[in-house]
Amino acid sequence: MSYLHTRSNWIGQLVTIFTCLSTVWLSTSCDATELGILEPTAKSPMLRFAPQEILIKFKSGVSQERIASILRHNQIKVIAEIQRGHLYHVRVLDNRSVESAITQFTSYQEIEYAEPNYRYETEK
Repeated sequence: MSYLHTRSNWIGQLVTIFTCLSTVWLSTSCDATELGILEPTAKSPMLRFAPQEILIKFKSGVSQERIASILRHNQIKVIAEIQRGHLYHVRVLDNRSVESAITQFTSYQEIEYAEPNYRYETEK
């Protein structure tokens, strides 16, 4: 009886190991999404950030008048003011790409950084 119990326990462990290795192999060495085994997790590059939205951080010491002037000059709409008026969540109103608008904003010496409004998702 003890021999059968030990053997079935050993077989169960082998099955578990084989299952884990198969899952890892399928997810890394072949396109398991095409086989319908795994759900696709990567988003297309266009969906990684909100369309036409940018986060702009102004350097400290920049006046509110200068900030308003830069924002007005670049045809954007302020969605939200964050961090006491130095970080802005904005929407580009014209047909420029987000990348083009970021290039324009980073040309100003008053701007610390400008970046897309990235989307983050938690795992389900």
